[in-house]
Amino acid sequence: MKVMKLMQRASSLRIYEDGDFRRKDCYQTCGFTLEIGVNSHSGLGFGSTVWEAARGLCQYFEKEGIRFSDKKVIELGAGTGIVSILVALLGGDVTITDQPELLNGIERNVSFNIPSSFKPQVKVRALRWGLDNTLFPSDYDYILCSDIMYFDDSIPSILETLLHLSNERTIVYFASTMSYGQNMTREGHVTLSHYFQTELVCRYDVEDVNIYRMRLNTPTAGQLLNS
Repeated sequence: MKVMKLMQRASSLRIYEDGDFRRKDCYQTCGFTLEIGVNSHSGLGFGSTVWEAARGLCQYFEKEGIRFSDKKVIELGAGTGIVSILVALLGGDVTITDQPELLNGIERNVSFNIPSSFKPQVKVRALRWGLDNTLFPSDYDYILCSDIMYFDDSIPSILETLLHLSNERTIVYFASTMSYGQNMTREGHVTLSHYFQTELVCRYDVEDVNIYRMRLNTPTAGQLLNS
């Protein structure tokens, strides 16, 4: 496990007369400058801000030199889309998912950052955990999650979604700010560890962010969930 410094915002630009964003924040990572529109007053909840765990996951990919060329990737609860945008620039075939009302903002952030030659490998789709799972395949090489455990009642649906999307080769990178709903977040990771082999691969002490790498325990884990 490596203890690292969390990626910080490089600059910020105020945006006027924009129905989606009030500000465009810039982050520098993996040799790219990511321009991410945000609006904490949009009424769209957690998905309209770049949270600590998303920054941590981007920084982890940079420090570890992880590349996603020819890999099939899906992100759950992508929010602004910053993690998936970076992964697409690193060569991944990425499906970016969140609640339907957040997709417009994600698509705009994709347009800010992804060259036209890369856009065929980026898809933006709605995925409501525990409801839309069967609309997606189970052949992903990577599943990405950052700061998605906020409510106790979301943990079973997150687990159900992860189990559907995973196969025995899938790697899940799950980043969480542990101080957000501290007991709930820790209990959520304990629940996930019953079904996934879980390793803490990085920690950002100051921001209390953990990054876990997870693999499905067995190909029949989904059967255990329903038993």
